[in-house]
Amino acid sequence: MKQPHRSISLLILAALITGVLVACAPEITSAPVQPPPAATTPTAPPAAPTSKPAAELPAKTGPAATPAAGPKPERPYYQGKTIEIIVDQAAGGGTDVVARITAPFLTKYIPGNPRVVIRNQPGVAVAQNVFYERAKRDGSVLLTSASAAIGRQLRKLDIVKYDVTQYKYVGNIARAESVILVRRDLRGSLTDSRSRPLVIGTVGGDDPWQAIPMWGREFLGWNVRWVLGFGGTSEVELAFRRGEVDMFGTANAFIINRFHQEGLAESVATLGTIKGNRFVRRPDFPDVPTFDEVLGDKKPSGLPWQAYLAWVGPGLVDKWLVAPPGTPDNIMTTLTDAYGRMAKDPEFDAMVKKLVSEVYDVGIGQEVENTVKQILAAPPEALDYAVGLQRKFGMIATK
Repeated sequence: MKQPHRSISLLILAALITGVLVACAPEITSAPVQPPPAATTPTAPPAAPTSKPAAELPAKTGPAATPAAGPKPERPYYQGKTIEIIVDQAAGGGTDVVARITAPFLTKYIPGNPRVVIRNQPGVAVAQNVFYERAKRDGSVLLTSASAAIGRQLRKLDIVKYDVTQYKYVGNIARAESVILVRRDLRGSLTDSRSRPLVIGTVGGDDPWQAIPMWGREFLGWNVRWVLGFGGTSEVELAFRRGEVDMFGTANAFIINRFHQEGLAESVATLGTIKGNRFVRRPDFPDVPTFDEVLGDKKPSGLPWQAYLAWVGPGLVDKWLVAPPGTPDNIMTTLTDAYGRMAKDPEFDAMVKKLVSEVYDVGIGQEVENTVKQILAAPPEALDYAVGLQRKFGMIATK
């Protein structure tokens, strides 16, 4: 359900970043058919018209006249159609789970009840590029992605050929911000330079949660290194269980709680939520400190902190659903209306809370687009600083 704190957080973040430095056609629906008036039997013959003699009236030689048919109802645009949702990450991860939760509710609320199918295409930038350039502009192909795709464009990577500001936004589901998990038996090695560096597993190094270990290494001396190229959170989670990865971040409360209960991991820090010009802890994990708190008196100021704020901005969008540029406005109205009705469905709310996060926010259409454009307007000096850290730590995304 809509959480007011998220919209406030978005506005505050935009203000922080800026201030530190210086549909249209209606939805296609079935028109109700008005039944013709019921036939009645007259109790007496009608009077002959006075303007013409009765002898001039044509004789009734055929069957009784029938009432004219009413207007034929307009067929819903999506009736009999299939919508394909491309997911730019592997099956089983958070982005995939959100897409699979969403799909049946789109079928339920889009007039015509189209079939909705999911196709996983791991490799964020490649999937985005193909979708941006080649996807049909008729509402039959949509894309579910996550904050990392915004981060790649934000940092102007050469592999990025798409432009997230040009997409047609259906909506987003933003979970509470990510928590960094570390293997419990290796927690002490995080700040011990004599131990082997802890391995951080990630898809491409651009997720907002990566700001924590990056700034942690730079300003707190964290003993970490990165392994990139995983297909999604599900692959990272499996590698963590196998001992191939020592740290990773996720906003999925289900995953976090499971590792806590198993005693395999503990939480180091969370990005937190911005309220009143400061970061606050996630309400569902009140014992996990924000990274702001972890930094303490070693928290940087000026350009490094501006860069941190720019980096974590995409996390406030989180999981988003879009149509390609050029999709007609009447189709977008149909899609966004359905997304809005989905957000109010108690069954949808229960599924998100069970499988994704107890704390989440839903954005619709234009408001999501506006947020994305604000994030992409981050000052270039801050972006250059963040990319510099990426290069320094060998974290430039390759997929």
